[in-house]
Amino acid sequence: MRTLFNNTLVLMIMFLVASCSSSDGVEELSGGYFLRMEGKDLNDILCSHADGKEIPSNVLTYNSNEDFIIASQKPRATDDPLYTPVVYYNGRDSIYYWLIVHSKKLTLGPMSKHDFDVARQRYNVPSALVLKPLDWQ
Repeated sequence: MRTLFNNTLVLMIMFLVASCSSSDGVEELSGGYFLRMEGKDLNDILCSHADGKEIPSNVLTYNSNEDFIIASQKPRATDDPLYTPVVYYNGRDSIYYWLIVHSKKLTLGPMSKHDFDVARQRYNVPSALVLKPLDWQ
């Protein structure tokens, strides 16, 4: 009886570990930032430094180099209480764009595509730095 209980417990723990780790992922970006992928609509960009800003869920596309991080994001239906509140001027059904400028410790967003393109020019973001989909998509 004890062996059956131990085997069942081991199987339950293995299932729990496997189910938790299958969709989670972290990709180191630049400037102390990382992309946290936790599923279809739970992907965000966070900073390991206390003074860094975040790009809330749900990040759709992103890219980075040693100077910049760029991302597109479609907000979730409700705010996560862990994030700093964000005002989405065009509602939560729109796609927004973000730019992090490491040299100035500046996070710009949420922005329209037009404002994003203007910010890219203003801060000399290389045209070779293009938005790419998340690896798991």
